[in-house]
Amino acid sequence: MQGFSRLLTTWQGVTHWMRTNPDGTHTFAASQDVEAVLDANKAARNHNDGYTKDRGMRRVASIPVVVQLMWLAEDPPLDIYNAEHADRLAKRLNDPDWAYLRTADGRVAALADGGFR
Repeated sequence: MQGFSRLLTTWQGVTHWMRTNPDGTHTFAASQDVEAVLDANKAARNHNDGYTKDRGMRRVASIPVVVQLMWLAEDPPLDIYNAEHADRLAKRLNDPDWAYLRTADGRVAALADGGFR
């Protein structure tokens, strides 16, 4: 990243960068190779319907950290860990443009407690 200095790389493989701008402010950026996550999502989606043996839980998505950071930078932010954002997250995960994040077929619906079904 031209003009940026690497700050650190996390255990998830997210590299954080910083650039000092001419006016003295700073710009921060993050990058991550998401290929392995997306390949694992595709494999999981093709493996089964995502339910545990007792059908009590279902996996629905795996969202790379850099995508989570991108969504937090939106206006308004989308925080996948905030129960108040569950409806927006479900809508995003049901959007065909974000299908590569899904680990099982079917529709995602938000529950009143911030969980999903």
